[in-house]
Amino acid sequence: MNRIFHFFFPLTLLLAISTAGRADTSDRLVQLIDYVGVDYSEAVSEGTIVNQGEYAEMVEFTAIIETSVASIAGSPIASELLQQARELGHLIKNKAPAGEVRALAHTMRTTIIHLYDLKVAPDQAPDLLQGQALYQETCATCHGAYGNGNGELGKDLDPQPTDFTEVARFRQRSLYALFNTITYGVEGTGMSDYSQLSTVDRWNLAAYVGSIGVDKEVAANGKRTWQQFNGNDTIVDVKAYAGLSPDEAANKWTKGYALMAYLRTEPEVLFDFKTPPLTVAMNSLQTSLKAYEQGETEKAYEFALTAYLEGFELVEANLAALDTRLMRDIESEMLLLRNDIGTKSPLKSVAARIQKLQLLLQQAQSKMADKGGLTPTAAFVTSFIILLREGLEAILVVVALSAFLLKTDRRDAMPYLHAGWIAALILGLLTWVASERFVQISGATREVTEGVAALVASGMLLFVGYWLHSKTSASGWQAFIQKSLKAALNKRTLWGLAGLSFISVYREVFETILFYQALWAQAASSSADWVTGGFLVAALLLVLLAALIIRFSVKIPLRHFFASTGILLLILSFIFAGKGIAALQAAGEIQQTMLQFEAVEWLGIFPSQEGLLIQATILLASAVFLSRGFFARRQKE
Repeated sequence: MNRIFHFFFPLTLLLAISTAGRADTSDRLVQLIDYVGVDYSEAVSEGTIVNQGEYAEMVEFTAIIETSVASIAGSPIASELLQQARELGHLIKNKAPAGEVRALAHTMRTTIIHLYDLKVAPDQAPDLLQGQALYQETCATCHGAYGNGNGELGKDLDPQPTDFTEVARFRQRSLYALFNTITYGVEGTGMSDYSQLSTVDRWNLAAYVGSIGVDKEVAANGKRTWQQFNGNDTIVDVKAYAGLSPDEAANKWTKGYALMAYLRTEPEVLFDFKTPPLTVAMNSLQTSLKAYEQGETEKAYEFALTAYLEGFELVEANLAALDTRLMRDIESEMLLLRNDIGTKSPLKSVAARIQKLQLLLQQAQSKMADKGGLTPTAAFVTSFIILLREGLEAILVVVALSAFLLKTDRRDAMPYLHAGWIAALILGLLTWVASERFVQISGATREVTEGVAALVASGMLLFVGYWLHSKTSASGWQAFIQKSLKAALNKRTLWGLAGLSFISVYREVFETILFYQALWAQAASSSADWVTGGFLVAALLLVLLAALIIRFSVKIPLRHFFASTGILLLILSFIFAGKGIAALQAAGEIQQTMLQFEAVEWLGIFPSQEGLLIQATILLASAVFLSRGFFARRQKE
């Protein structure tokens, strides 16, 4: 048991740490690419070097970009990115037109943001007045009081401080690029980093700097366009507001440049505009269809995923309380749609599937709107089901391990087990806080996290289940167990139990919090107390269930206890494996070969050939374990 823990648990920690490290490195990489894309025009004009210092900097930065990209592990996207980095260096070397360099830099930036799921937008509306105060305090001495690059301390700098009033530069810089520059500075220039500022202050400062070059007349036109928005046209969202330059917005939307100018001056209107999840789903499906019509299969699949992960999934628990059948139909149709796109089905078939989904989503929207928020009864039932469903599997693992320790008189090991699930609760809450304030966790990232954790837990449960059941067939089994427990449950193994407790609980915590966030958003003010009531009743039921299992399990004869606990853990391994594969498939990380039957979610059985193959392997391995134990006991008897 300790060997499997010492393989998987450090791997999980390393993945978490390396993900955070890669996000920081990738932000820096995006910053360099943005810098090259914008400032290259200052170095080369019409194939001629006009500023030797700037050009040398471009050559240096593209070399750093290529080296950084080459260090990325070899996924298809990373390989494509490396080709783009080499092409960027080639363009710089050959003094290509600035437009070509800028276009390639934009493509690379988009690729990196997608590859690492980078956070490109603030969590709240930037405060431009606070940003202005920070600017006067930290930036005006170099960039000038009005942002035109003529500050007293900037006169002797080479290169000169940026003139933020310059229209061409304003059109080419995104707020995300400005945020990265403020965070990391620019090596070899007078621009030092301001990472000591809080994330909120850096976004405030970036937003103010990004508003300096706005033409007031253009912004006024953008305001009129915004006010005419009727809910049917594509609109700038928070990610686009921060992640796109005004020129890129102009290419993406009609009147996009004017809209971006307006939002740079009044960002609070964008953050007040919260698109309902079902609207997100319907809009994403429409975009998916357009992409499929144009032959962009990967893009169509991505938007179909978004429709589920960032749209429907956020309200499916709430809809289930109103109409379970409708919720199941939508979930099933979205799964079939992704399969149709993945297998490149005829356009007519995909279009019909999306049309059917749009009608189902409109029905769901109508049902939820008719309620004006969840009724008290629906709020209570939904809250109750969420916690009971998400908590039951984790409780079973922890309780089975607790009963095992009590049954074998190893109460000294209980603190390790409790430390595991308590740490999972604390880390789950910290993960939620971090996702709200610091790191953007997308639906795909949530599914990948849940899927990986479920598969790791499944492997550990399979091993522990086999380990427990194997003891029932040992010669002189009771004496062997009592003797081996003292030897086997050493410090490393105890930490293995803590690790299993941790990972079994942690995989449920963040998803539970996510569902409750969506539930609070849907519940009417009169239903808020009922949400709390449903949570408390479910929590009480889980505690009662845990107490009953422990109480009755300690009365079971030792050999039968080991056998039944081993079987329970093997069943949980089967369930976790199915749910882990389904989560990774929902995130689009692994292939999904659809089968024609309805999912049995409580058993982790989904209409997926890949998931059933893994589960069949677990069933076969379990059958071998159990049969070997049975025949061994028969021989000894």
